[in-house]
Amino acid sequence: MPQPCTSDDPKVDALKAGNEHAFRCLFEQERERLRRFVAKLVDDADAAENIVQETFAEAYQQIGDFRGESTVSTWLFSIAKHLAYGHLRTTDRHNYLEHETIEFLQAGQDDTATKTQKDVELSERKRIVHDALQELPDHYRRVVELRDLEEKSTAETAEQLDLTEVNVRVRLHRARKQLREHLCERMEC
Repeated sequence: MPQPCTSDDPKVDALKAGNEHAFRCLFEQERERLRRFVAKLVDDADAAENIVQETFAEAYQQIGDFRGESTVSTWLFSIAKHLAYGHLRTTDRHNYLEHETIEFLQAGQDDTATKTQKDVELSERKRIVHDALQELPDHYRRVVELRDLEEKSTAETAEQLDLTEVNVRVRLHRARKQLREHLCERMEC
């Protein structure tokens, strides 16, 4: 009969040793909290459940790399956040490509229908975001362009800008904050 799971964080040594009971306990203890966390990020229950499953699979594969600088729970949430953001980037890129394809096909049609209100609003939002991005200082704008628009990694961005990865993260955080402020001014947040 399997041992009951305790409320304590599973022992790292047991996890690193591949102890299935320790992983089962970790799964039981953290699954629901992770699901709620990821669901808030991706706003899709099915995608959230898939990301939680991927999180535990990745944790199982990478437990040997866990350095113990945080709790196992914190490490799991970090993996989940990374996977959720990756899902959002893929989904957003996919939606953008779909939108561009639809516009291209519509442009090829002979009827000269005017843009719908939704198209006008989307164009206006794109212009507002572009203008707000242009108001950022060059060193902030460049970091946003590389990380968020070109989707380069922190390491690639650091190398291209001749900065440390820490400096890239700090600049990106400050740039996003300024960008939000500029956008809120224009969109009356």
